[in-house]
Amino acid sequence: MLETIKNEFQNLESSITTDNMPRIDNQAPLALFYKKEIDGKILYTNVQEGKIHYFISENVDILHQNNSFELMYVLSGMAINKIEDKEYFYQTGQGCLFNRQIAHGEIIKNGQVLFLNFSQKFLEDLLSPLKESNAVQGQIFQFLLNDLEGKENWKRSYIEFSPSAPLNDKIFHRLLDAIQLELATPKIGAEYFQKGLILRILTELENPNSFQAKPVNIDLSKEEYLVSRLISLIEAHYGDITRKKIEKLLHYNSEYLNRLLKKHCNMTIINYAKAVRIKRAKQLLCKTDLTVAEIADSLGFSSENYFYHYFKNETQLSPKQYRTKKVQEN
Repeated sequence: MLETIKNEFQNLESSITTDNMPRIDNQAPLALFYKKEIDGKILYTNVQEGKIHYFISENVDILHQNNSFELMYVLSGMAINKIEDKEYFYQTGQGCLFNRQIAHGEIIKNGQVLFLNFSQKFLEDLLSPLKESNAVQGQIFQFLLNDLEGKENWKRSYIEFSPSAPLNDKIFHRLLDAIQLELATPKIGAEYFQKGLILRILTELENPNSFQAKPVNIDLSKEEYLVSRLISLIEAHYGDITRKKIEKLLHYNSEYLNRLLKKHCNMTIINYAKAVRIKRAKQLLCKTDLTVAEIADSLGFSSENYFYHYFKNETQLSPKQYRTKKVQEN
């Protein structure tokens, strides 16, 4: 299986070296890959340096490292990301950003995942002139800069991100479409357009109104890992997830997980989920023009009336009163 992928990537002027860990070395400064699950197999599509190439392979999670930085984004369905000895689930709209030290592999479930690979030199050229700028002070930019500078405390970490609200991020998707077009159709000035688009993609990931991003340490203890996964699951579902579904996804008894969350965060699963739902509702009321009924529906409430009472019970304000209050404050 690895030999098949090796041969295909060599056709893309890339190589896979195998010592203790397979390492994928794509020679292009910037490359885009799609992996789409079709009837249990994966359709690989590669876009780089004015060429589009595709091949079909098995849906397996071969652990590997990259010589480039890698941004993964789930366009549809779900990806099970095996990161060294642990598994992480990413659903539509979620993703992660890896440095070159993290060993990982993906299984795609009924969907499509996009990968952006950028070389060390590409990032250095992109970020070095901006080191002192306030525009690159967020944790995603700092993660990349710290890795480029060889800071040890970042080598065993990666960044994961989830949409702040259950809405299709049109700006982010337009940026992804634009970078694909720039990579597929070479023309004068393409290098500058590509760097500008990557900067905008990273900036959009930093935008708290669009995404919630956080670093993940892959050397967590078992308890810390389970709490981290539990929190990510609740937040990815905007608080609308049952304990039964949590058990199914994490393969642990919900009472045990409840005790762990209480121990580490001093909150039960129900209370944490409620806090997430209220936080997301507040974001949607403040940052969008959606009606109260549309917000209730997007957050999984059975009716606008139920959402009204749920929200007012927690904030002492109705959704419309809260929205009006925030508009007046701003």
